[in-house]
Amino acid sequence: SISFTIVPVTQYVYANDNVTFECATNVTYNPSFVTYPSVEGLELTSAGIASLIITATNEVNGTEVACQARNNNGPTTEPAYLYVQGPPDSVSNFTGYQLDFCCMFISWYPPVTLPGLTVQYIISVGTDQQYLNDSITNYTYCPMNPTNKQYLFNITTTNKAGNGSTSNITVGFESTSK
Repeated sequence: SISFTIVPVTQYVYANDNVTFECATNVTYNPSFVTYPSVEGLELTSAGIASLIITATNEVNGTEVACQARNNNGPTTEPAYLYVQGPPDSVSNFTGYQLDFCCMFISWYPPVTLPGLTVQYIISVGTDQQYLNDSITNYTYCPMNPTNKQYLFNITTTNKAGNGSTSNITVGFESTSK
């Protein structure tokens, strides 16, 4: 009897990535892929092994992928799914305040992303720019010569798929140094 030795697995990827699903059986019949809804992809087969390569776009987000043995009349695997992450949403709960006589503190909640995928942050204040990874959700800014009464902070989310939204907050600042 035909059984599957490799089955497709659910994948979480960035938009424009190439994604490969694999399948293999215990016999030399070439398995084939079934997608729902139907998706264009490159299917490669050889001696009981098949690969399906799909370019991840918003249109294929949520696609169901299964492998079928023997020309559409054999057994079929349980479905796997393709989930596509585009540019990230903006941060939420973006707040800021003066920390002490020389520094300001900002914090935020990260946007929701697919499992295993990351988001980075680009923090801009004046001409200063800082890149932070996804494990950081706050930032302390200490200007060299604090002369402004307020500072505008911009935070842009970004990932491999592109830049997301920019959020901003103005933090009042009063220098008490003599």
